[in-house]
Amino acid sequence: MPGPFEGVKILEVAEFVAMPSAIAIMADWGAEVVKIENPQGGDSYRGLTSFGGVALKDVPIWFEQSNRNKRSVTIDLWKEEGREILYKLVKDADVFVTNFTIPVVNRFEIDYETLSKLNPRIVYGSLTGYGKNGPEKDKPGYDFAAFWAKSGIMSRLGEPGTPPPTQRGALGDNLTAGFIAGAVAAALYSVEKTGEGQAIDFSLFHYGVWGLSLDIMTALNQAEEIPRTERKKAPNPLWNTYETKDGIWLQLVCLQSDRYWPQFCVALGIEDLRDDSRFNSHETRDRNSVELISIIESKISEMTYEELEKAFSKAGEIIYSRVHTPLELVEDPQALANDFFAELEHPVGKNVKYISTPARFSKTPASIRSTAPELGQHTEEVLIESGYTWEEIIAFKDKQIIL
Repeated sequence: MPGPFEGVKILEVAEFVAMPSAIAIMADWGAEVVKIENPQGGDSYRGLTSFGGVALKDVPIWFEQSNRNKRSVTIDLWKEEGREILYKLVKDADVFVTNFTIPVVNRFEIDYETLSKLNPRIVYGSLTGYGKNGPEKDKPGYDFAAFWAKSGIMSRLGEPGTPPPTQRGALGDNLTAGFIAGAVAAALYSVEKTGEGQAIDFSLFHYGVWGLSLDIMTALNQAEEIPRTERKKAPNPLWNTYETKDGIWLQLVCLQSDRYWPQFCVALGIEDLRDDSRFNSHETRDRNSVELISIIESKISEMTYEELEKAFSKAGEIIYSRVHTPLELVEDPQALANDFFAELEHPVGKNVKYISTPARFSKTPASIRSTAPELGQHTEEVLIESGYTWEEIIAFKDKQIIL
């Protein structure tokens, strides 16, 4: 069955992760995506072959995840004739997206004002690091800087007195991608109602601030900062991390601790503490959290994770989760039962596994239909579809406007 965006045509002029990842989601939802790339190497993400000490093997899997279901067309936008090709493609598109900086967008003449004159119904999405106004509007901003550091997220994590922790690669990019896909979908819905396109501005900085809403709302309205948490002194010992006998960490998330305290005591075999005046209410557990955490830590350290799971299940409702590593996660029965992953045969002759789009449509399912394209793989095909002749295409090649 076709996806919900079957027939929607998207032009992507973007590199690395956030915007390409957002458009990969829309491609999974059925959109026809043409990725415009520089003939000299294409998307720089193609060249990332190692990260964090891990080198890629046969397939550029990171690029694959953000660029499946797309067609690649090479156009040299530094040249006027190249931009004219793009303009022709824009006239037949529903969506145009870019994550190039404002100076580059202006240099290439691919701003909203220019493209909307060619196609008034175009939905134009632009992602910057820090927003289109203000003193930092022209700065480049990967998610490490704009989403993680600038937003305040980095300062809130880790234990007090420790350096702010670094993030995982592309974490902010991929979280921002979902927002972008949703906003583009909303704009397309507006076009259906009004017949008019519009520009949408996104920034990694703003989405980082949105993600830190609990802290930012407190700063905005009370001029206070929620302190970083020290595990050994967590105010709510039932909202904390603990390590089992077999070295597995778990996260307890019993926010309403009075609700879970009785069965928690049963599960750990500390029923004698249930009515203890030091621990018999949320307030007393808060006041005596250091002592209680030590007790809980000792009890859990004597149990394997499997034993603890059985004890929690037998005692009643307790909210918790095992802290997965990526290697554990990809084998997790719950993830597999809900089709978190999809598999395709890659042209190199081996199968590649992808993370599927999180949204699940009951009647117009998303799907991963093709691997990421080779650089310029579909240039001739797309230009022929757009009305160019073979003679014109050969001339473009001779001038090195396309591959």
